[in-house]
Amino acid sequence: MYLVIGSTNILGAHTICTLLQKGLQVRAVKSDKSDMLRFKKIMGYYFSDSDNLYDEIDWVDGDPFDHDLMMETLQDIDIVINCSIPVYFGLNKSDDMLGDSVRATAILVDCAREAGVKYFCHVSNVYALGDEPEYREITETSARDPKINYSAYSQASFQTDLEVWRAFEEGLNGSIINAGFILGPGDWYKDSSAIFRRISQGFTFYTKGVTGFVGVKDVVRSVLSLTKQRINKERFIVSSQCMSFAELLFMIADTLGVKRPYLNASKFILLIFKAFYRLRYLFSKKNPRLNDDYIRLLLDFRLYSNEKSLNTLLAGYQPIDQVVAEIASIYKGESVG
Repeated sequence: MYLVIGSTNILGAHTICTLLQKGLQVRAVKSDKSDMLRFKKIMGYYFSDSDNLYDEIDWVDGDPFDHDLMMETLQDIDIVINCSIPVYFGLNKSDDMLGDSVRATAILVDCAREAGVKYFCHVSNVYALGDEPEYREITETSARDPKINYSAYSQASFQTDLEVWRAFEEGLNGSIINAGFILGPGDWYKDSSAIFRRISQGFTFYTKGVTGFVGVKDVVRSVLSLTKQRINKERFIVSSQCMSFAELLFMIADTLGVKRPYLNASKFILLIFKAFYRLRYLFSKKNPRLNDDYIRLLLDFRLYSNEKSLNTLLAGYQPIDQVVAEIASIYKGESVG
């Protein structure tokens, strides 16, 4: 049986649906904060009888800090897929919140090892990786530079990965996937899918930051390839292609048949927007999505090599223009306002 952690985020939901398509048994952890509406929405993209299949999932209402509950949850589990990637959106990203991700992962991997789980796949992100000189591709072995002031998001991701590596050294079998910016259909108002709604409604600004992008289906395929091969103590960058956010936004606009964003948002402009959103938050309590970590993401220039994953996990990646076309088709079909 498979256990999926982070089951209701965009990656976790698509992973569970793919496992169900293959007729595999799935246990999933959720909490009172889990977005079950998003999960059921994503299930509808895969199954016409999603309500019945939803009941086939062995749901566990769990607290990631409850050691005893996690030990109970891990009974009869062969493979754990941890999709609970820290998020960089929003204002309330305190050190405690980011630290929670590290502590929850530490408890999870320790419980998995104690319970005798056969394989643990941890899905992280490319911001947990090291660095290379500009215009050189970052690889799985690139070292982190102690002189660089990494973002809180990067630090949390890196430290979370360290907890997983520690468990591997202590006897837990598994490997890590470091995924690029994941694109897929999900919640048109919350996750990366929201980009399509914003562009469709007329979006003015773009940024020139460069990063790796990947379709959610390719991340899931990589995860399942890794769990099938049971590769131990390895790390894989999963990224279809590196491009700027400007290129992505223009591609989405062209696919939706709307006007492209036309103003370059510099760091100064983004900081003005951040201050505005923080001020608005004082009155509306609506959590803004623009924080320091997100600004760095939008402006950084980072290239990633996918050579290792292509040689080991996948025969090829779906081009991002095809990923965008598929998501845009779903978006237009739902007529989101």
